Amino acid sequence: MNKIIPYGYIRVSSLEQARKSSGLDTQDEEVKRYIIQNSETFDIDRIVMMSDAGLSAYAGTNISEGKLGKFIADVKAGLVPEGSALVCYSLDRLSRQNPWIGNQLISTLIGAGIDIHSVAEKMILRSEDPIGAIMSTIYMMRSNNESVIKSERAKSGYVRRLRESIKNKKILTRQMPRWLYEHEGSYAVDLDMRHIIDFIFDSYISGKSTGYIASELNKKGWLYGDTQWRGSYVARLIRDERLIGKHIRYSKQVKGTRREVIEIINDFYPLAVDVEKFHLANNMLTNVAENIRGRTRITYGDTSILRNIFSNVIKCGLCGGDTSVLQNTRVKMVDGERKYIPYKTFLRCRNKSELKKCKQRDVKYELIESVILLHLMGLNIASLLASPIDNQVELYRTELESYIADKVQYNAMIEERKREGKRIRPNTIDALEEVEDRIDELNRLIENHVDENFVPDFNIDLEKITDISNVTDRSLLKKGIATIAKKILYKRVGDYIIIEIIYRNTNAKHVLVVDNKLLITIVNFSIQYNEKNTLYKCNSFIICHEKESNVFIIEGCADIQDYGNMMNFIDYVSDEETINLKDYLVNNAHKISFSTN
Repeated sequence: MNKIIPYGYIRVSSLEQARKSSGLDTQDEEVKRYIIQNSETFDIDRIVMMSDAGLSAYAGTNISEGKLGKFIADVKAGLVPEGSALVCYSLDRLSRQNPWIGNQLISTLIGAGIDIHSVAEKMILRSEDPIGAIMSTIYMMRSNNESVIKSERAKSGYVRRLRESIKNKKILTRQMPRWLYEHEGSYAVDLDMRHIIDFIFDSYISGKSTGYIASELNKKGWLYGDTQWRGSYVARLIRDERLIGKHIRYSKQVKGTRREVIEIINDFYPLAVDVEKFHLANNMLTNVAENIRGRTRITYGDTSILRNIFSNVIKCGLCGGDTSVLQNTRVKMVDGERKYIPYKTFLRCRNKSELKKCKQRDVKYELIESVILLHLMGLNIASLLASPIDNQVELYRTELESYIADKVQYNAMIEERKREGKRIRPNTIDALEEVEDRIDELNRLIENHVDENFVPDFNIDLEKITDISNVTDRSLLKKGIATIAKKILYKRVGDYIIIEIIYRNTNAKHVLVVDNKLLITIVNFSIQYNEKNTLYKCNSFIICHEKESNVFIIEGCADIQDYGNMMNFIDYVSDEETINLKDYLVNNAHKISFSTN
């Protein structure tokens, strides 16, 4: 008879319990004793112990962040053998949430063939024992009720202390913002910190970036407590409404959600900064952040080359997702050694490679680049220029450097806590998310920045510009493309690639059809969107679609090859009304007088 693999689970809710080991040690001893006493059932040489220290079963963080959640995920993925057992000290170690949620957790494990042994309750839950389902529900209800009572008691105690604090103008807790201190039982503003806060707000309002301000504070020796200032710390301080006296009470945070504001109390803390100055700086910070949205992660790699001149512009034509440029290599023997030589470069939809949610086929990047550049070389650039904006790019770059340093520091902190077996604090995750958001925003601001007098120049030497080590010229070209192109879509259709170039400052786009085998553009047509009609132009002829009457009118003497290409490819363009045009082209081909050229 094969013995069962026992997975032991222990948990305490508070970090204080974890530090003192009061609870974890007891649970650990009892769970292991139970397993060893039942050695005829369990394989005691394969005991797997799981411990969640300082994670609440009432809030469910032991599932969302802890070892129990990982165990459940492994069970669902089939990584835990069917017939294994989860041995816990008590069922309330697994869940103290609403009984419906707790029962779902147990049902998931039992349904996957995992028995649950509760040491304290002296109970085994199995799929063939329906009485166990009733008993576990009773225990879950009792545990949840205990936690609800404790939570309500804590809330009522907090409300009582808060009312007393407001009434008597005394401190609520000795944990307070770093610019405050206790003076005769009340809150008072530290004058040194007040001087630093004024410097931060005055500098930001005058146009300095948060990264620059952090650098200046560090040079002056005005530290952030015991640590160096970072641009993210400056931004968070500017956002902190406690500076203007507000006390904000939040609901308990659940991982992956924003904290809900329960109560805002004005005039709770003494003012640490002028109210008008606070709102002015926050409006400036919001306006900068809202210029560019998005959370595409940036990879900081080899800066000696620039492989992709369409990053942040070119998207998948099937799902609209972001793209990556990947390079294949092949092995070559050089002086008796195996060398990996760059071979082919592909453009790939990230929803396909990362999420497996798109079926877009890869395309050769070099082909896409050459086709688009040849097209751009023949355009009237003056008519496509975007409106210039203020030159802030150097400020963006300075701030970006600071935020990248912040990101490295936060990741190092997280990895260190993982190595030490400690849980990652939610405020650390929040801070890292804010830093990564700002990095994305700054990169997009920099890449899409247009100097006041900048005019894209596509009169280029193709052989020279396709050299990926020519970073200077390719960077300028990349900037030019971002200046005129709002979006570029690509789509594989059999042996062809459909490329749509959607412009920033006009109501038109170009559609290129590329033969993937012959490596040439076989047709190039444009679509002009007007208020009353849409014009489809393809070399020798124009088709006008009157929107109100839904009538198509052809102008010019069409070349049969142009007409055939438009008929074959127009319905692959990302516009709904092209379906009607496809029907018109098919149904009226016999009525058209084609040119003989």
